[in-house]
Amino acid sequence: MSTTADTYKKILNIFFIILLIVLLCIAGYVIYKFISAKIINDDSDEYIAEFTNEIGDIDGNIISDEKNENSSSNKADKVKTARSSSSKKNVSKYYNYDVCGYIRIPKTGIQYPIIATLSKQALEKGVCVEYGPGPNEPGNTVIAGHNYLNRLFFSKNKNLNIGDKVYITDLYGVTVEYTIYNKFETSPQDTSYIFRDTGGVPEITLATCSRNGSARLILYAK
Repeated sequence: MSTTADTYKKILNIFFIILLIVLLCIAGYVIYKFISAKIINDDSDEYIAEFTNEIGDIDGNIISDEKNENSSSNKADKVKTARSSSSKKNVSKYYNYDVCGYIRIPKTGIQYPIIATLSKQALEKGVCVEYGPGPNEPGNTVIAGHNYLNRLFFSKNKNLNIGDKVYITDLYGVTVEYTIYNKFETSPQDTSYIFRDTGGVPEITLATCSRNGSARLILYAK
């Protein structure tokens, strides 16, 4: 009887030791992820400070769809006019990746440089152009970002709604205000949000994973 009790006790002790190791590993992983998030956010903020210093006053004249009595120009024409008095700037690389602009979303409090070309490695460092002509160009520019538990990148996009604003600054120093007008989830196999026609109007699509990667959360803004 004593032998059986001792065996049970040993098994129970081994179980608790394994459980403790597993919990420590999980805690270590979570701590690592949040530390990594802080490092990336700090690096991003530092880069954006450098970016805005090189670009100039990015919020001096934000372009939107609002029209006044002296102007009936659409957004594409306004961007073209604004660029005519500026030149495309050369900016430094971000984590050794080329940058084509800068995104800011006031509601979720995020700001990141936009990496010009998407790759698995680049997505670990920032948001990337997945498809399209690029920031503030006529057509649909898809910007992809991960959805992480540490709230990096597009992790808080689920909190965005129709009517919320997204600001994109390009390498000409032109900042455009986009308004979200559609929000939906779709399957990872769906590519219709990528290859959509905007009729020549500058639009952006924000794409991130949801439901633990089994779906995609998509936002259209113009």
